[in-house]
Amino acid sequence: MVDRFMTAPGSVLDIGCGAGRESFELARMGFCVHGIDVTRPLLEEARRIARDLALDVTFTQGDGSSLEFPDESFDYVLFFGQMIHHVPGRKNRIRLLTEAGRVVKSQGTILLTYHDWDIQKDHAPWGWQDGHHCREPQPGELPQTHVALEPGDYFSRDCSGTLTDTFGFFHRFTQDEIEGEVVEAGLLIVDWASFATIGEEVDDFWKPTRVLVLHPQ
Repeated sequence: MVDRFMTAPGSVLDIGCGAGRESFELARMGFCVHGIDVTRPLLEEARRIARDLALDVTFTQGDGSSLEFPDESFDYVLFFGQMIHHVPGRKNRIRLLTEAGRVVKSQGTILLTYHDWDIQKDHAPWGWQDGHHCREPQPGELPQTHVALEPGDYFSRDCSGTLTDTFGFFHRFTQDEIEGEVVEAGLLIVDWASFATIGEEVDDFWKPTRVLVLHPQ
């Protein structure tokens, strides 16, 4: 999808960049990349790796739902690594998507990946409903700014297919739900792909992954 919808040396905002996994690959492809994340330790690691790899990527700490960039600053905005799942609250996710539509250029493109629950419940191998890998959060377990639990909110201790000792928040999306939030944010869905159609050689973790290609309206 990157090859189809992105052309180097365009400018890229990688929201939820973490330690820079996708940012570095895009920089190698010739893009001008700016990564943003809320987590300082991951950004410190990203900067260290960038120095070690001699890659020119800018990393800053910030909230994707309140971006400190002027309108139409980037050719491309990315939500990779299914980061949208870890934003509590429909209103907060819509605000995040709205900000992406604001800072992307009028002819620019937004790419978003997510796990489709309608696919995931049939393919995920780690016991999504066994009470050990995944459970519903309880009142008081979310930050005070996100006290209202919504249908589809869960805690999971899976990290990219590896079980950990810590439960982290995530939200399960159906196709209708995520596409509804995208439309409410004022974005246009121009294409999508599902890894589930690629074949059996794809690991079960990736079979539920969908990619949405979005344009500002």
